[in-house]
Parts: sequence; structure tokens; C-alpha cells
Amino acid sequence: QLRAQPQAGFPADIPPFRIANGTLPPDASNGSLAAPAAQHAIQMSAGARNSWGFQHFYSTYSHGPGIWKWSNALAAYDRFIAPFAGQPIKLAEVGVQSGGSMRMWRQVLGPQCHLYGIDINPAVKQFEDAMTTITIGDQASPSMWQNFFAATTQSPIDVLIDDGGHEAHQMLETLKAGFSHLAPGGVIAIEDIHGTHYLNSFFVRAAEYLGWEAQAGHVSSVHVFPYLLVAKRAGNDFRAPVTFGGSSETVSEFASLWPAINRHWGGHVILENAGWGPFLTQQGMENFFKVFAELHAATWFDTPQGCEHTANAQCVVTVVNGQMQHVITGIHIFANRLVVEIAGAPVSLQAVRRGSDWLPY
Repeated sequence: QLRAQPQAGFPADIPPFRIANGTLPPDASNGSLAAPAAQHAIQMSAGARNSWGFQHFYSTYSHGPGIWKWSNALAAYDRFIAPFAGQPIKLAEVGVQSGGSMRMWRQVLGPQCHLYGIDINPAVKQFEDAMTTITIGDQASPSMWQNFFAATTQSPIDVLIDDGGHEAHQMLETLKAGFSHLAPGGVIAIEDIHGTHYLNSFFVRAAEYLGWEAQAGHVSSVHVFPYLLVAKRAGNDFRAPVTFGGSSETVSEFASLWPAINRHWGGHVILENAGWGPFLTQQGMENFFKVFAELHAATWFDTPQGCEHTANAQCVVTVVNGQMQHVITGIHIFANRLVVEIAGAPVSLQAVRRGSDWLPY
């Protein structure tokens, strides 16, 4: 059992994740279940340039600046970022690398989106244009962020993606600097949180910061997927409403949550317990991050072998799923409930390089 952080009403001992041995999502090939990526309609404004979203762009992209994203991150972006398409928004990304993501954001979100890239490599300045501003700087530097928001964006931004150095201190600085400069309803996403060792170095400290922001009324919801943390700023949830598909069930304790999973493949289970107090607190989020830490288990292989450490345009990294990764696709923490999404088909977590032109690592 896990020892929970003290919080009025919150259970002191949380039964660890456990389902029957060999339990896996059913094969969706017979059409009885929708694939996870198809469960959520992409709601976009009438002015959206492309209504098919990030997953479609990525799967059809082959020539041009390189891009490398996890498949489940793209699915999350279709839910949390694609609804901004066609709007005059500001999107910033830490980690421009070979420039392919700049092209993806532009293609899906449309010409009214101003892009801001942050990188330590001066070579990425080549990706600047009239609607793309590149800043050369260190994401771990508070002064860099102060100058970025004061002199470069000069106003709150709508989306911030961290695909930078992936060290805990870098991600924390980006979270703290970026979240406070999001517009109402804005989104921050921290990518590539590979490994359960990030629980103490990143997630516990992220819970402390987000708990403080939530106490001030600034956090709408927090979402965790394998290797990805997404936080939404409060104030305008209708910009990208979070919806859930499939069958559902509401339970009041973890002991009931785990067996409920077997009854809702392709759906979700809701955990609600008013006696535990609000969920968007430091203690509440820390407890949930601990319970679901195995979502970030990082056992994988690359094809061709060794390619992940090169600039080879042909490279696929495939996760060897742990038990939790086989079954749970994401968790969603709201003020008074936790939503656990359950796979509706066998889960494949992959990062496939797309594009033909790659800058050296």
C-alpha cells in the first residue's frame, strides 16, 4: 500500500494499482470499441485551417524539417490544443530542434497563430518568419523567462509546450514561469517525463507549485498521460472543453476503482469523495501522482538499434508497456473528482521520427 500525504479525509493508505493477472484491453479490430484516439471529437472554431488535427498531420508528414513526438502526446494535443485552431493565439515551444514542430503547429492551428520558439542552439534561428519568433536562451534561467514575457510576447500566451532539456529543474522552471503567464483557459504541456524517478524530482514539486496556484483559483484541471503533464489555467474552460467517451462508473474509493476498470474498456471511471476535500491541492495532486507513477515507466527499444542518440531520419522508439500502461491511458484531476481513462484497444506507445531534414543532436 501507498502512504498518502496527510489531507483531511484523504485515506492514509491507498491500495496499489492491481487488476487480474493477464487483464488487457480487448482487441478493437471487430469494431465493438472505438480506438482511444477516436473517442474524442475535435472541436474547432469555424475558421480552423485543418479540421483533422495533429495526429493526421503527423502520420502524413514525410519531407521537410524533422519532428519527433510521442503518439499519445499527439492524441492529447488533439484534445487540448487543436480546438484553438483558426484563432489569433500565441503558442510557445521550448525545444525547436529541427523545426518540424513549428511547421506542425502552423499547419494545424492556422496562419493567425503566432509561434514562439525557445532553444539553446543558434542554428534554429533559420526557422524564423513573420509569424514565428525564435529566442535563443536557457529554459532553466528565470531571467530568460522574465525577458521573454516582458520583451518578446509582451502579453499572456495561450499554449506552452516544453520539449526542451527534460531535466527536472528545467521542467519545473518552465512550469512555474509559463503557467503564470497563460491566458485564461490556456494550456501548458510538459513532454518526455521518462521514468518513475521523476516522481520526487519533478511531480512532487510540481504538485507543490500547482497546489499553490489552485489555492489562488488559477488551476482548472491537471492531466497526466504516459510521459506527459498537462495543466489548464482557469477562467475560460470553453476554449478547449475536456470531454470523455465510452461507458463510465462513479466510485468513492480506490478499492472500488481498480475492479471497475474491467467493466469499462474504452470508457472511464470517476472517483469522487466529498469527505476527502478538494483534489486540486498540493497533497491531493501529490497522492494521485504517486498512485499513477507507473504510467511513466520507461522501458523501450529503438529501431534501428541506437538511432535515438543520432540524427538519423529513420527512427522508431517503442515502449514495452508496464501493466498500468497497458490499461490506463490517462488521468484527469479536477477540483472535486478524478477521471481515469481506460484503454479501448491494445495500447501502442511509439515515437516515430517524421521529416527528412535533421539538425545534429
